[in-house]
Amino acid sequence: MILDGEHTFSGPRQHVWDLLQDPEVLAKAMPGARRLERTGDGTYAGVIRIGVGPVTAAEWTLNVAILEPVEPASYVMQVESKGPLGFTRGTADVNLDEVDGGTRMRYHADLSIGGKVASVGQRLLDQVAKMMTKQGLDALNKELESRLAHGAA
Repeated sequence: MILDGEHTFSGPRQHVWDLLQDPEVLAKAMPGARRLERTGDGTYAGVIRIGVGPVTAAEWTLNVAILEPVEPASYVMQVESKGPLGFTRGTADVNLDEVDGGTRMRYHADLSIGGKVASVGQRLLDQVAKMMTKQGLDALNKELESRLAHGAA
């Protein structure tokens, strides 16, 4: 599955970069995340609860690695999750550009999904992936705005 898009954050690029490296913030921004912890330089592990359509929600392990970081402009994110209903794995290219009034994130993800969760159909998976991505980016933007308002970014 290919997931392309962009999102504009209402804050400076360095602040957006810093948020994207903070596991506590990322856990808040990931719908269904139970926990996310830094396990090394640019690596994270956690647990996420996922359910799609008729496939009952279940806990999945989640591993994330940030590769090829060019602070504060770009990185490649490698993601792998496994659960009783299947797996997901893939990579995403993430670019942050300064724009008037904020920072534009452009992303391109190539994900593979397998197991029972893949049986719900490509159209539903695409819709759920887009919805979860939008929810996560909106949550990150709210966290950024809150930190900037309180001088803690």
